[in-house]
Amino acid sequence: MYKIFLSFCVLALVSCSAKLLVPTQADADRGMTKYEGLSLTSLLEGKALFEQNCSKCHGLKSPTSRNEEKWNKIVPIMVKKVNKKAGKEELDAAEEQLILKYLVTMSTAPGK
Repeated sequence: MYKIFLSFCVLALVSCSAKLLVPTQADADRGMTKYEGLSLTSLLEGKALFEQNCSKCHGLKSPTSRNEEKWNKIVPIMVKKVNKKAGKEELDAAEEQLILKYLVTMSTAPGK
């Protein structure tokens, strides 16, 4: 629960300066065709985790800069690097999936 709260705090702080796509309910609805039970809340959590963890080592990439196949390859590798650098499990499998679902869903955002 603490991680979720922290994620939302980070989202609130970073959203003012980040130029990442902010998911809407329409994005969640579109993503549900791929990920059963996907919600706007889970997309927002994935975005916050992406911003919080991936920006520690490099600039953030737009979700539209890669397709689903590439995100499916990149995210697991990057999560392993984050965990190795932290010397512990910084991101668990559920958090990895939240990040991946955000990136894959938003990679196909129409008109963005």
